Amino acid sequence: MGMRRLFVLANILLSASCTRGNVDQYARIAATPDVTTTVNVGLIQLKFEDAARHRPLPTRIWYPSKPTPLGRGDTIEGIFVAHSATNAPLASSPRQFPLVLLSHGTGGGSSNLVWLAEHLAKHGYLVAAVDHFGNTFRNNSTEGVVSVWRRPQDITYVLDALLINQHFGSRIAVNRIGAAGFSAGGYTVIALAGGRYHPELMAAYCRQHPTEVVCQLADDLDVSQLPDRSSASASYGESRIRAVFAMAPAVGQGFAQEDLASVSVPVSIVAGLHDEVLPFQLNAQRYAQFIAGSHLTALESGGHYVFMPLCNSRGFQYAREVCADIAPSVDRKGIHERVQEMALKFFDEHLR
Repeated sequence: MGMRRLFVLANILLSASCTRGNVDQYARIAATPDVTTTVNVGLIQLKFEDAARHRPLPTRIWYPSKPTPLGRGDTIEGIFVAHSATNAPLASSPRQFPLVLLSHGTGGGSSNLVWLAEHLAKHGYLVAAVDHFGNTFRNNSTEGVVSVWRRPQDITYVLDALLINQHFGSRIAVNRIGAAGFSAGGYTVIALAGGRYHPELMAAYCRQHPTEVVCQLADDLDVSQLPDRSSASASYGESRIRAVFAMAPAVGQGFAQEDLASVSVPVSIVAGLHDEVLPFQLNAQRYAQFIAGSHLTALESGGHYVFMPLCNSRGFQYAREVCADIAPSVDRKGIHERVQEMALKFFDEHLR
C-alpha cells in the first residue's frame, strides 16, 4: 500500500480500540472467544533497545503456559482476534523449548502474526515477535520502509537479548531456533538464512515498473543517501537460525541468483497465486527458484493480506484494508489453519 494509506491505517489502528461502530457484514468469521475460556498460551511484552543503532525494539513473546483464564486477552490492538492470556505462568515443562522469531510486514507490528504465534506456542514453542523500528503502524517512514536490511539486524539483536533474559534465556533450546515472517518479514527471514539483498537491483526494477505497489512505497527516496546504505548488501545470515518459513516474501527483484546461493538452511515459502501487492511470480516463485532445496506452496485462494489476523467488527469497520480479503468467498480462517499446520510440521521436522 502507498505511504499515505499506511499513515491513514496507522491512525485507524490506534483509534480502533476506543471507537465504536456498526458491525460489518464481513465480521462473521471473527467470533470473539468467551472471557471465561481457559487457554494454555501466555503473552508478555518486553522492551529491548539496540542502543548502538538507536532502535527501540519492543517484543511480544507467546509461550506455553499453565492453564489460565483468557480474561481480556481476546484481542490485540483492539481489532485482531487473539486467544492468549497476558502474563500467564510459563509452563514448567519441558525444561527447554524451541524458539521461533517472527518478523511482521511493512507498516505492521508484532501483533500481526498472532494467529501463527499462538498456534506454535500451543504446541510447545516459544515465539518472539519484534516491532521493527521505523516500519510499524505506530512509527512508519519512507526510510523505514526502504531500508529493509535493518530488519534482520533487529532479529539478531533480540535473539541475543532473549538468550540472556532472566525469565526466558535458560528455557530456550539454543540448537532449535527458527524464524518466520510475512511480506517484508518474509524477506527478513530469508536474509537471516543468508540471502544478500541489493537495493540497486530493486531500484532498477522499479524504474521500469513505477506503478508496482512495492515501488510506490519508495516515494522517490534516494537510497544512496541513507547513512547505512553501504550495509544494505552485507550478509546478515544468522547461524543460530536453523530453518525459516517465509509468507508472501517481498523485494524478490532485489536478489540475483547468486545472492541466494549461500542459503543452506531449510526454507519453506507460501504465498497466494493472486497476491495483489507482491506478484507471486516476481517474489515467492523467484525466491523458490533461486534457493536450492526450498519448498514452495501456492495458495489458490486469498490475496496478500490473508496472512493478517482475523479481525473483530471494529477491525472490519476501521481497518478494512487489512481485514477484508480480495473476495468475500475467501476463507481466511481456513487458510490460517492450513498455514499453521504447514509451519508446525516444518518446524517440528527441522527443530525437534
